[in-house]
Amino acid sequence: MSSTTVPFFIKFISTSYSPPPSPQFIFINSAPSMVKPDLTVIRQDHPAFGDAVRSMADESVLHVYKTVFYNIPVQVKPSQSIFYVTCGTHIGVMAGWENALHCVLGVTGGRYYDVDSITTGEEKVRAAIDEGRAEIMEPWAFTE
Repeated sequence: MSSTTVPFFIKFISTSYSPPPSPQFIFINSAPSMVKPDLTVIRQDHPAFGDAVRSMADESVLHVYKTVFYNIPVQVKPSQSIFYVTCGTHIGVMAGWENALHCVLGVTGGRYYDVDSITTGEEKVRAAIDEGRAEIMEPWAFTE
């Protein structure tokens, strides 16, 4: 008979989901991305905190212009295209087709466009905000 070594022992398995704790505060840049940052701290008790958290996209810096939150990517890889999204689950400039698609997938009337640079994309997003064409929308849900 051969012996077997058990590498670990499971004491407890949890089947309930516990979301990660929400942030206590968020830094938001109110300056365009190509100039010196003008950071504001929004704390959890601020009236705009929920909207700010909802607006944040992965791997992006959250910006605000005329009370509208939008995203600018932290990094663009050499092989990635740049898109700006003016109607989607998140708005702003996105690095890569997959990230832009993630913002508009399931959003009726989702709008995204390719651009040559983050600067151009941000100018387009701010123009859309000026014209009232930028909006964050929830994706549609399937009903049966």
